[in-house]
Amino acid sequence: MTKTNNWLEHNAQPGNTLEHSLDAAFAAGPTAATERAQAAVRRALAAQAGPPMYYDLVHDTPLGPLWIAVGEHGLLAIEYESSEDSLRSYLRKLGGQPVRSAEQVSATARQVRQYLVGEVRSLDMPVDLSHVTPFQRRVLEEARRVPRGQVRTYMQIANSIGNPKAVRAVGQALRRNPIPIVVPCHRVVASDGTLGGYGGKMRDQRKLSLLKLEGVSF
Repeated sequence: MTKTNNWLEHNAQPGNTLEHSLDAAFAAGPTAATERAQAAVRRALAAQAGPPMYYDLVHDTPLGPLWIAVGEHGLLAIEYESSEDSLRSYLRKLGGQPVRSAEQVSATARQVRQYLVGEVRSLDMPVDLSHVTPFQRRVLEEARRVPRGQVRTYMQIANSIGNPKAVRAVGQALRRNPIPIVVPCHRVVASDGTLGGYGGKMRDQRKLSLLKLEGVSF
C-alpha cells in the first residue's frame, strides 16, 4: 500500500485531477503497483462523486408519468413534467451520483402508484428533507402532519411553525416541495377556501385530483 500511495503522490501533482492520475496509471502498464494505483484512484473518484441516488420513471399513474428518486436516507424527489437530464442535474446538486435503477426504486414507486389509484390509503416511507432550508423543512414537516381528508390554510401552517407573518414564505416553501404527494402540499389551501396561488409543480388539476382522491370536495 505504501508503494501505491507513493505512486499516487508522484502522479497527483498540483493541477492534476484524479482522472489524470488514472490515465497515468493506465499508461504505466499492467504492473502490480499500477493496478493497485488504478483501484485506489477509482475508489477516490467514486467517493468524490458522492453516494448513489437511484431514480426511475413511473409511467402509469393517474397524474401522468412521474420521476421518482431515492437515496440512502429515503425518498428524495418526485417530479412531474421533468426531463431525465433535469432530474440528474438536481441529484448532482444534492451531492449524489445519479443512477437509473428500476429495481432500487420499485418499492417506493409501487407504493406511490397504489396510493394514486386508491389501493392504499396512506404512504409509509422515509423521506429525506436534509437538502432543503431549515425554514422549508419546518413547513414541509408541518404539511406532513395534515391528516388525509383534511386541509389547512397557509396561515394555519405559518401559525403552527410559530411565524404567523410568513404566510407568503410558507406558500413559496410548499411550491418548491421536492416530494409532492408524499409530503402533501396539496392539503394546504388559501384562507378563502380556494386552492391558492402557490401551485408550482402541483398545478390546480393535480391538486384537485389528489384532494378528491382523499375525500375533500371543492
